[in-house]
Amino acid sequence: MKLFQSGLVLMAGFLGAATATTHADFDITKVHPKKDARIGLLRHFLKEKQAPAARYAETFIAEADSHGLDWRLLPSLAFVESGGGKHCRRNNLFGWNNGVTRFPTVTAAIHHVATALAEASPYRGKSIQGKLEAYNESPEYKVLVTSVMRRISPVVLPESL
Repeated sequence: MKLFQSGLVLMAGFLGAATATTHADFDITKVHPKKDARIGLLRHFLKEKQAPAARYAETFIAEADSHGLDWRLLPSLAFVESGGGKHCRRNNLFGWNNGVTRFPTVTAAIHHVATALAEASPYRGKSIQGKLEAYNESPEYKVLVTSVMRRISPVVLPESL
């Protein structure tokens, strides 16, 4: 009987250790990720303007974050160039390459432009103003894009709140 009881205690110990390991490896943020207020702000702005690009709010922000860009820049460019997808041809929300470039998807276009704005020689290492001047030389253009950025959000918000 003592052997049986000590076996139960030993078995309970193993089960407890296994459970503790499982809970220690559990990451609550994967089940309940932090809400990102920027997604709601951007989606609201684009939906209010009836822009089809509203469905890509998370993609705009994820690409901006992964390329070190202001989260409002990409959707503002898309809004100025194509009305946020209303006047988009060949998935080119941004009028990239004078609107000639074809993209397989809107997501591919967002990724391409984010990468270019972060890494391509005309844009790399420049401020937002410098990037906008390289994107379109018209002095009114950067004023227009930055005004859309402020309409999306007057301040740059952190990645998550």
